[in-house]
Amino acid sequence: MLLLLVNTTKYLKILIFSYLLCCFAMAEPNTNTMVASKEGLFANGLENFGIKLYANLAASNRGKNLIFSPFSIQTCAAMARLGAEGSTATELDQGLNLVTGDLDAMADLYHNVLSQYEKSDILKIANKIYVQKDYEVQDEYNKLLNEKFFSKAEEIDFSSNVEAAKAINSWVALKTNNRIQDLISAGSLNSDTRLILLNAIHFKGEWVHKFPERSTRDKDFYLDENNTIKVPMMRVEQRFRYGSLTQLDATILEMDYKDSDLSMLIILPNSRTGLKDLEEKLKTTSLKEIMSGMFATKVIVEIPKFKAEFEVELQNAFKELGISRMFGPQAEFGKMLKSAEPLQVSKVVHKAFIEVNEKGTEAAAATAVIALARTGQIFPDFKANRPFLYAIIHKSITAKDVIPLFMGSVVKL
Repeated sequence: MLLLLVNTTKYLKILIFSYLLCCFAMAEPNTNTMVASKEGLFANGLENFGIKLYANLAASNRGKNLIFSPFSIQTCAAMARLGAEGSTATELDQGLNLVTGDLDAMADLYHNVLSQYEKSDILKIANKIYVQKDYEVQDEYNKLLNEKFFSKAEEIDFSSNVEAAKAINSWVALKTNNRIQDLISAGSLNSDTRLILLNAIHFKGEWVHKFPERSTRDKDFYLDENNTIKVPMMRVEQRFRYGSLTQLDATILEMDYKDSDLSMLIILPNSRTGLKDLEEKLKTTSLKEIMSGMFATKVIVEIPKFKAEFEVELQNAFKELGISRMFGPQAEFGKMLKSAEPLQVSKVVHKAFIEVNEKGTEAAAATAVIALARTGQIFPDFKANRPFLYAIIHKSITAKDVIPLFMGSVVKL
């Protein structure tokens, strides 16, 4: 996610391309758990934010494969929150479902997650601040971002827009294994640009139980009740956590990634046209509640190989979540720069990528904000041959807390 801040005295129309790695994330086993009360609230808040944002994006992008990272988006927006004041800060707290308005406590919650993956070879998360040359970030704001978000401020001349865009895009490409290219255009930058906040995430993990390539066959995928297309369908018979969700008229499957505390959840409607109803029911059902009824059993799994990209400008979605003030001239971001210039957000754009195959998953994402400036049997079948919803989650050792790193749906291939 990228946050671009500019002087509000002039209107800057900035097109931000944020690349969201929409795959499932993964990391080395976690040996420590956070304080239950704080981590639980943080996880619940992020999940609620993700579900509300998913509902909004699904409703406005019918017929499209959806992939986004609620973690990336919330993290980047939270960095902006650290520099906000007044009603702008209150709207961000409520809209992002942040659990505290205390800046140090808020920064600590993100630090507890980010530090787990700081040296991971599987899941990489990076944050960055670019500041206009000859402008300075306030000391307290800079300290919080540097120490808690591992984000170091770097000077750049936005008026040299071609060179600045090249530098920013090179950083994003580097942090996403070149999966996200050309995040922003040179035309998005000019002399009024003051600050850009970036979040990039890249995940590449192998399944604990890989799908034998020899078992992949072209099979029907139902686009609706009657129409089908042929897709490469992977197949494996192994022991997975599985469940029948009567209340959701769906089944659920969890597939773990090697050497990590992360996994992919696939929630499959029982009906070929049941995705929309499932999405509606998920608004009032938590992932923790859904997963509590799962059990380990041998499952015959068939899921399609797929690759998807998704790009969206999030300003309207944010406004529907109650975050609107930061996009207007009454925005309050007085804790960011030492300069007294007023700042406002012009756009929030998110772009995501995911690829799922026999070996595992690769995903990458970046988010930017610019301111102006699934019947239990002994051997059940789980055939994802119709539209389904998925999520990549991080679980604590006790599995009591679930953090959705990525969410999405497959409706066509």
